[in-house]
Amino acid sequence: MSLELRPDAPLRKEIRRIARKELEDAHTYVAQTSNGSRDEAVHEARKDFKKVRALLRLVRPAITEQHYRYENTALRDAARPLTEVRDAKILVETLDKVVEHFADRVRGQSFTVVRKELMAHHREVRKRVLNEAHAFAAVKTAVREALKRLDDWADVAERWSSVGNGVRQVYRQARQAFAEVKADPTVEKLHEWRKQVKYLRYQLEILRAAWPEMLEPLAGQADHLGELLGDDHDLAVLRQMLTQDPERFGGEAIVELLLALIDRRREELEGEATLLGRRLFQDSPKAFARRLKGYWRVWHKHEQPEHAQATLA
Repeated sequence: MSLELRPDAPLRKEIRRIARKELEDAHTYVAQTSNGSRDEAVHEARKDFKKVRALLRLVRPAITEQHYRYENTALRDAARPLTEVRDAKILVETLDKVVEHFADRVRGQSFTVVRKELMAHHREVRKRVLNEAHAFAAVKTAVREALKRLDDWADVAERWSSVGNGVRQVYRQARQAFAEVKADPTVEKLHEWRKQVKYLRYQLEILRAAWPEMLEPLAGQADHLGELLGDDHDLAVLRQMLTQDPERFGGEAIVELLLALIDRRREELEGEATLLGRRLFQDSPKAFARRLKGYWRVWHKHEQPEHAQATLA
C-alpha cells in the first residue's frame, strides 16, 4: 500500500514519498481527463488532497506551525472548487439512494422532476467550475508548487514522537467532536466529526505496517464511520437545497415527502454512527497513543508485540 510507512526506510524519506505520490496522483487525474472521466478525476484528486492533509496533521507537531498552516491552506484552497463539483454530483446519487432505501414506502411515486433538476444543477456547476473557471488547470499549478515546497516541510526526526503526537492530536479532536455531536447533533458538528474521522482513518492507514492485524481493522472502522457521516451530510445538503425552492423540484407535496424520508434516513445513519463512535473512541487519547507507540517500538525491533490480544477499539 503506497500510503503506509515502510520499515526499511528513514521516516523523513517516507513522509516525502507518501506526500509526493499523492500529489503526483492528483496531478495525473486532472491532467488526463475526457468528458466522461472528469467526475472521477474530481473524486480522486480530492481524495489525494485529503490524504496529504491527513499526513500534514500526522507530522504537525514535528514541523513548524508556519509550514503546516501554509501547506494545509494551499491544499484546501486547491481542492475547494472540486468540492463544489463533487457536491453537485453527489446530490443525484443521494436522491437515488434514499429513494431506493425506502422503495417499499414510495412505490408508485415519481421523483423524475427532482432528479432532472439535480442533474441540471450538476451540469451547470461542472461547466462553470471546470470549463469556465478552469479548475483543473489551477489544481495542476497548485500541485506543482506544492511539490517544489515538499522538502522544506517534510523533514522530521527519526522517532515516534514525529508521528505519535500528531495521531494523538487528531484522535483527541475526533473524540471531542464526537462528544459535541452527542450533546448537540447539528449539521455543522456532524460534518466536523466526519472530517476528523477521515483524517484519523488515513493516519491509521499510514501507520498500518506497525501492526496490520490491529490497525487495518481499526482503519476500516474509521472508514465505515466516515462513510456513515458522509451519507448523513449529503442528505443534509440535499435537504437544504430542496427547501430553498420547492416549486423547482415538483412542488410542496413531493418535497415534503422527500424531507420526511431524508429525516428518517439521517436518524438511522446517526444512530449507527453513534454506536460505532462509542467503540472507536472508547480509549482516552493518552491510552490510544500509548498503544500505538508500543506497536511502533516492536515494529522497529521486528518482534511480535506482547499482549497480542490487546485491542484499540
